[in-house]
Amino acid sequence: MPTTALEPEKILKDLRNLWIDLGRENDLAGGVLRACGMTLVVAAEADMDMDALRHTLGVLMHTHPARAIVLRFHDSAGMQANVFSQCWMPFGKHQQICAEGIEIRAGRNELDDVAQLLLPLLAPDLPAVLWCRGPRVFWGDGFKPLHPLVEKIIVDSSTASDPYGALEAITSLRKQGRLVGDLSWTKLTGLRELIASLFDEGAAKGIRNVEVRYGGDMPTASALYCATWIRRSLSVPVTLKHTHEGPPGLRAIQLSGEHDVLLTRPDRTTMEVHCGERVRKSTMLLLSEETLMSEELSILGPDAAFDKVIA
Repeated sequence: MPTTALEPEKILKDLRNLWIDLGRENDLAGGVLRACGMTLVVAAEADMDMDALRHTLGVLMHTHPARAIVLRFHDSAGMQANVFSQCWMPFGKHQQICAEGIEIRAGRNELDDVAQLLLPLLAPDLPAVLWCRGPRVFWGDGFKPLHPLVEKIIVDSSTASDPYGALEAITSLRKQGRLVGDLSWTKLTGLRELIASLFDEGAAKGIRNVEVRYGGDMPTASALYCATWIRRSLSVPVTLKHTHEGPPGLRAIQLSGEHDVLLTRPDRTTMEVHCGERVRKSTMLLLSEETLMSEELSILGPDAAFDKVIA
């Protein structure tokens, strides 16, 4: 699509023309259905893989159709925009379903202008979500102008070089009254369900203390979240311990009590549960970015479990 002047009316006109063109192209093939349940604003670095992002957005649109607004920030000044569409045809159907998108490229010093441009571009009377795709787009106060425009901010603290600083940034956003989700927390859903099942089955009784072991130079955000979740759920001391075994990340959890239980991660997709002489293996699915985002987009209100951990 050709570049447009950055005036909201012209961008919205381009969107209308986009739908007219899509309707003409699909007129003989069953037509096209316009789908939109929210606005998904994606803030990212200028050098990101746009094809990969469009693929991710295309997958998300199947379950969360939205007007996608992609913001690509660079160090130089100057704003440009173009419109695009993401279409798919449900199996066995002859009608395409399409969602619309706007890509805006701007300098980091033009955030106030971007925020003013965004306001009339949000889908009316529908929720808006800001996805900060990358560490720089939620670090510090530079992106504050975008925050009042949305109901929820989604980040991924695993992309930050300083996990402690990333969690401090999330805590700061929450103190400002922002609803925040973190994909690093979402990745722990399967592990939290596994640990909860140990208590339901009676395998973990009378836990007195817990040790969370991590690889790498410092604990990852997921390791920090896991330790805090266990401490606040069980009201027991939890220690973070570095281990040289395995790659960086959460490596093992030792639950010490009436029955000692050790959870280890021999590889990326397996969790072993050691209870006495018994060893049980559980598969830990590697969740894609689309799957993690889909789960977060399904929770547009408060997440009680995450609120308890990040408070």
